[in-house]
Amino acid sequence: MRRLVHLPPRGEPRGGAVPAGSWRPPLAAPRASYSGSCSSSRSSVGRGAGCGQVNAKILGGQEAEDGKWPWQVSVRIRGKHVCGGSLITQQWVLTAGHCILSRFHYDVKMGDRSVYKEITSVLVPVRDIIVHPQLSVVGTIQKDLALLQLLYPVNFTMTIQPICIPQKTFRVEAGTTCWVTGWGRKEEYGGDLITSVLHEVDQDIIHHEKCNEMIQKAMKTTRDVVLEGMLCGYKGAGKDLCQGDSGGPLVCKFKDTWVQVGLVSWGLGCGRGNVPGVYTDIAAYSKWIVEVINRAASLYPVVFLIPLLCLVLPLGILVAP
Repeated sequence: MRRLVHLPPRGEPRGGAVPAGSWRPPLAAPRASYSGSCSSSRSSVGRGAGCGQVNAKILGGQEAEDGKWPWQVSVRIRGKHVCGGSLITQQWVLTAGHCILSRFHYDVKMGDRSVYKEITSVLVPVRDIIVHPQLSVVGTIQKDLALLQLLYPVNFTMTIQPICIPQKTFRVEAGTTCWVTGWGRKEEYGGDLITSVLHEVDQDIIHHEKCNEMIQKAMKTTRDVVLEGMLCGYKGAGKDLCQGDSGGPLVCKFKDTWVQVGLVSWGLGCGRGNVPGVYTDIAAYSKWIVEVINRAASLYPVVFLIPLLCLVLPLGILVAP
């Protein structure tokens, strides 16, 4: 599974240009500790608690069970999966900016681990799309995120739940084990373009400075390619993301709450040794995310009477177990 779907074609980087990323599947989620809780505060988009919760019983395995990752969504064009995404409120989805081609109409599918079946899932048209104004896909992909406003709010169920978004001050310690999910292809060459069932893979967090050194070495370049505002994950050769996983969430657990720390952005190939996958660092853009949603709430106040939950977590440090 991996990122980068229908934008610039993937492939080997040329002349320093870094294409969108790539990836793969995992086991059972280890816990990490955290010095905060998912409670409402002035910096929250709304009041109340409830984000980052999983209600289903999970047994483990490489294919994700129904309800294990209830915030995972499929961003679709004409009924076909193009990118992953995450539900962050009843009416907003977070995905990668490079997934968006403005001339298309998008729908979001959620509530089912199958990328194909629609009878057991919820399919909602997208009403509005806000791409980060400073998104760049030239050279290194930067500020790679977009918000999708759904046509109507969804009801939360056992298989549909929002993920928590961290504040700017939230920091994940290097080496912390987190999880990424998606329907992307499972290998760099050959095989199906997407997987029919949602897959998961564990990733150890690498901060952008160290990750930049690793990818510079792989690319044989001295140019900085992994920049501030990016986060990386690596667990060894063969455990990574791939085409079709772009926009999907990288989440970490502390206590009983899951937080989205990253968003699948780009990488070199899929599952190569000593080559981390690169993610948008969500904490770096949480202020922008909150501003966009609050701005929409002021334009459509009736639609947003339903509490937006605890979208932003308070200050804390997620540390390696």
